[in-house]
Amino acid sequence: MSENPRVLLVGAGAVGQVFGKYLQAAGCELSFLVKEKYAEEARRGYTLYELGLLEKDYEPVTFSGFGVLVSMREVAARQWDQVWLCVSSTALRAGGWVGELARATGDATWVMLQPALDDREWLLQWVPEERLVSGMIPFISFHAPLKPGAPVPKKPGTAFLIPPLTRGPFSGPPERLQPVVRTLRAGGYPASRTGDVARGAAIPTAVLTVFVQALEAAGWSFERFLQRDSLERTVRAAREAIRIAAWRTHASASAILPLLRPALFKLLLPLAARVTPFDLETYLKVHFTKVGEQTRLMMRTYVDLGRSAGLPVDGLQAVAPGDSGSPPASARPRAEHPG
Repeated sequence: MSENPRVLLVGAGAVGQVFGKYLQAAGCELSFLVKEKYAEEARRGYTLYELGLLEKDYEPVTFSGFGVLVSMREVAARQWDQVWLCVSSTALRAGGWVGELARATGDATWVMLQPALDDREWLLQWVPEERLVSGMIPFISFHAPLKPGAPVPKKPGTAFLIPPLTRGPFSGPPERLQPVVRTLRAGGYPASRTGDVARGAAIPTAVLTVFVQALEAAGWSFERFLQRDSLERTVRAAREAIRIAAWRTHASASAILPLLRPALFKLLLPLAARVTPFDLETYLKVHFTKVGEQTRLMMRTYVDLGRSAGLPVDGLQAVAPGDSGSPPASARPRAEHPG
């Protein structure tokens, strides 16, 4: 790897911008691969806001000075040390761009951040295991303001919150993993090495996915979500998703299953809403509506895996009635790479 790693980030949304900020701070030669329609915005640079739990006003930081690419031809004309996949699970699977990108980026280390249970297995069709690093996104990031009239930020931009004591876990072959973690740490990001990100993230991701689907079913209303019938359906579905995730990844579910009761959501959701420095209810609606196809893909994955393992899935289907049997949006052909 070169002294200043050459890094290509696929997708310049809220996640890509945050990782790009830290990678650039570490001295990386940074470029984004985006769709043509987003290229001009990227070339102008982005405005970022780093949020804190106790702060009420935030100063904008300009994030610029990176390359902007729009074609595989441009990608193939350069050499790369790292390729970061900062797109959703559904965008990852849409069309044939991943195979093209793999051929265009040579021996680069690939860093995947997608949360679906079978994303890694799917990606191994094009990227060999010895070059693939897995990561988990531990921060919240979104395009701000969340709604018109919000008091902050002062002008539109990307806001992000890395909670105190957070660690961003990564796993993979040591010779590929160590440069990724070292680079992020050099840029100020709290990266950490772990044995298996997929296993460690499987159960919390299962709970979050079911929670989001149930919140959508409640019209994105905390008040309606916290009603007894809604909570009971959510807990039942979450227990099924946890057991399926544990079966798939060999993770242990023994610690979380006894805690997973309606009272847990009643306690934690209002607490989270009070401590976040933004409107949590609005954030969840805006963000997870935007990535709704990914949530539905993940719910279908739990149902399909559960059926194949002979595990119960009735609760999962009750949370998202009529959706689990529909073909995933990712199955529709789409040749253009995501941005």
